[in-house]
Amino acid sequence: MAIAIAVALCGGLALAQPAPVLQAKIGIRILDFLVDPGDRANVAVLYDRDNADSLRDADAMLHAFQDSAALAHSRFQPRLVERHALRQEKDFKAVVVGRFIADPDDEIVGYGIANHTLVLSTGLDCVRRRQCGVGVAAEPEVEIAVCPDLIRKSGISFADGFQLMAREF
Repeated sequence: MAIAIAVALCGGLALAQPAPVLQAKIGIRILDFLVDPGDRANVAVLYDRDNADSLRDADAMLHAFQDSAALAHSRFQPRLVERHALRQEKDFKAVVVGRFIADPDDEIVGYGIANHTLVLSTGLDCVRRRQCGVGVAAEPEVEIAVCPDLIRKSGISFADGFQLMAREF
């Protein structure tokens, strides 16, 4: 069932990776709940240059975000960013950490805090380790987790309805 839904939502992307694509689509809906820290609309989809799976995963997420532009009223402009190049960027509303960025390091978390940027993960482990502000799981069921400490430190606010959808870690 999840595979069929993911394929229908993603316009036929590869069947081998339905969860990350669905997580990306859920992620763009989460961005709709952000109380904007300015008019930044850029979203970084991170990849690791040393991991080919990371680039493939990030590319699939990028396409999922681009395919969902209408859902987000075309407010978000996602682009691929190599994780080590992130420190030179300052204009992101959100940074999406895929499943092949094994350990989002202090630099990614620090970037989010310093730039009031949401660090969003396609998985829950990152939030459990307090290395991401929000995590999304699509299997076995949809789950959204939040690390309130990182959200607070990053100066991020969500619309009231978002708290009803998320579980705190």
